[in-house]
Amino acid sequence: MAVINAYKLSEALKNTVNGAQTLVIAGDFETVATDSIGSKYRICKVGADWIPVQIKIANDAIAGATDMDLGLYDTLEKGGAVKDADCFMDGTDISAGVAIGSDSDGLKTLGIDEIGNQCYVHAGDSDASEQMYDLVLTSNAAITAAGTIGIRAIFAKAA
Repeated sequence: MAVINAYKLSEALKNTVNGAQTLVIAGDFETVATDSIGSKYRICKVGADWIPVQIKIANDAIAGATDMDLGLYDTLEKGGAVKDADCFMDGTDISAGVAIGSDSDGLKTLGIDEIGNQCYVHAGDSDASEQMYDLVLTSNAAITAAGTIGIRAIFAKAA
């Protein structure tokens, strides 16, 4: 058996973030006790050529936040249609609250072979001609209590 001594990530362009620009998104928003099933919380716009590296979600206890998805949609300017509603997170229960340091993983749906893919691939598009998408947290259950949800995300963009 041979001893391996080789670069693994720098040889494949889709996995390379060397020399990339790091984009950091951080903020929070409030849910309302009357947010109905299918509510879409548009977190921010992300570039089609951005590579998601990490997305962390922390939140207060929020009754009804039992089935949350995180995915990509067309921007509202382009009609806001779903591209892939749960490409990053699917059916996650955050209703009990999640403290910083124990954050929910906003990329938990990704397969190992999807690490390093650009957003347009996660959205199901064949190229990056769609310039921007909305990163959207969707509630698949009725929210029955107000609370704060905080998002911290890191993306890479090839220089």
